[in-house]
Amino acid sequence: MSALSLRDVLNELQKGVVRGVYLLYGTETLLIDDLVDKIQQQALPGGADDFSFTRIHYDETPIQLAVQEAETIPFMSEHKVVHVQNCVAFTSGKSPRVDHDPDVLQRYLDNPAPYTTLILTVPTEKLDERKKLTKAAQKSASVVQFTALKEQECRDWIGAEVRRQGVQITSDGVGRLILSVGTNLRLLRSEIEKLALYAGAGGTIDEASVDAVATRTMEQNIFVFIDEVVRVRIEKAMRMMYDLLKNKEEPIKLLFMITRQVRLMYQVKVQSGRGYSLQQIAQQVGAHPYAAKVAKEQGNRFSVKVLEQLLKDLAEIDYKIKTGQLNDRTALEMFLLSMPQKVS
Repeated sequence: MSALSLRDVLNELQKGVVRGVYLLYGTETLLIDDLVDKIQQQALPGGADDFSFTRIHYDETPIQLAVQEAETIPFMSEHKVVHVQNCVAFTSGKSPRVDHDPDVLQRYLDNPAPYTTLILTVPTEKLDERKKLTKAAQKSASVVQFTALKEQECRDWIGAEVRRQGVQITSDGVGRLILSVGTNLRLLRSEIEKLALYAGAGGTIDEASVDAVATRTMEQNIFVFIDEVVRVRIEKAMRMMYDLLKNKEEPIKLLFMITRQVRLMYQVKVQSGRGYSLQQIAQQVGAHPYAAKVAKEQGNRFSVKVLEQLLKDLAEIDYKIKTGQLNDRTALEMFLLSMPQKVS
């Protein structure tokens, strides 16, 4: 059986089709868990109970006991679901505490029980395709890979989550949420739930809402600070700068981060003018495609000449700090306050 996409499996489930064995692997564990729930709901329409649903952790229980559970005829129901978590038997990893017999699982994959849906989940980027067990699963199981979402996929996912919460979100709100929280789906879901409560039923989440409510790490606070600087929203940037300094962030680090972002904006702008795509530019400069996209949007406010001058100014500031001519905090404040004049 060939590999399936998440969309393929969801379409099948909507039609009432539940397969006998699923092998779900990848780094987007929230999407894996959501699909496990959907498979369970479709396979057990009357609801799961202790007799029809069993969850087993590979690090705690021998795989042969999981197979035994899958082969046992269901009690008080027509179907059962067995979920084996962290089943690293399909990778080069090993369970240090449990003695597994993967041959038992391989025999089951060749002849699965018709009354059981076996779900094997593996939180890993790749399977070990050299293993007989992996090859057996690729032949007989529904194999679904969950890779990190691309930027547009992440935006679409956020939109769907927001609608599920009964609210709306602006395009700027989506961008600010990704910038503030990152692309970890579990964190995003948690923040969206808070933002939905803040917006109220039928309300709208915008950039200001995200700034008011979203929980950010110190690193993400720095990213938002840099975004305010390069968007020349200096009043807010100054407030964020003082907050960062109170939290023991070094002024020289903030200047370095500003310089790095201005340099990326310059590289993206120059290479875009030469006809390169964002994907190509990201590879050339060693940046994530989403970071290149953000830099392109930020760089639209500046000409190439202005960006070149900003880089020269930042280089001069760095020299004066290192030679003792300027205090780093004073240099940072002066640069921020002079930004509107530099780009006018």
